[in-house]
Amino acid sequence: MADRILDIADGFWNVRGSFKKAGFIELGTQTSLVRLQSGRFVLLDAYTLSGTVEQRIRALTNDLADIEAVIHLHPFHTIHVERVAEQVPHAKQYGTDRHVAKAPNVDWAPERTDTEAFAALYADDFTFTVPRGVDFVPDNENLHFASVLALHRASRTLHVDDTLTWAPIPIVGGLMLHPTLGSVLQKRAGAAAEFQAWCDELVALCADVDHLCTAHMRTLPPTDGASVQDRVRKAIERVRGTVEAHAKRHG
Repeated sequence: MADRILDIADGFWNVRGSFKKAGFIELGTQTSLVRLQSGRFVLLDAYTLSGTVEQRIRALTNDLADIEAVIHLHPFHTIHVERVAEQVPHAKQYGTDRHVAKAPNVDWAPERTDTEAFAALYADDFTFTVPRGVDFVPDNENLHFASVLALHRASRTLHVDDTLTWAPIPIVGGLMLHPTLGSVLQKRAGAAAEFQAWCDELVALCADVDHLCTAHMRTLPPTDGASVQDRVRKAIERVRGTVEAHAKRHG
């Protein structure tokens, strides 16, 4: 399936890209182009631009010259980092510590995207939030739960990788928290409470969200029917047993 660029809302475009596990199982991935109040642009996450998607983005951004930064939000989404840095060499590159470790030849800005120092740089346009009570980069690199979630307030669009995932499967699918949650909750007293408090904050944040862009699958969660806030609330409710069991075990 060819890459697609979707007009999500005024000033927000989402690219549905290809990522194949084991070379043939299509999981999909994403990047988003966002127009700032300044009139310039940022890319959320890295995906190599090509074909008609690249042509569209070049047309929107003065042949890429108006892209001021690439903001890498998921520590385990690193495949396209170096290639995108080559495509927009003038743009600042912001990432997590793991991005920096995996792509040491990239000229990284000093602020890490999972920190308050970075969030302050784009506070006029975005609200960023990072799950608490979980390992952001687990020792087991198959556990991809945590990421930085980015709310673009002007378009009321939430861009999220893995932490919230959408599976268009009847009964067992829908919007859900990544299934590795039970393995990344920190094994210490208070971790479950910290995570639940973050979940409550996320639900409150989603009162200002009309559009949700999730990384995997080639389709996005539907915008008809339940609100994004209700969908996120239900996704969190589905893991209540996991969080409560963790609290009983570790305090």
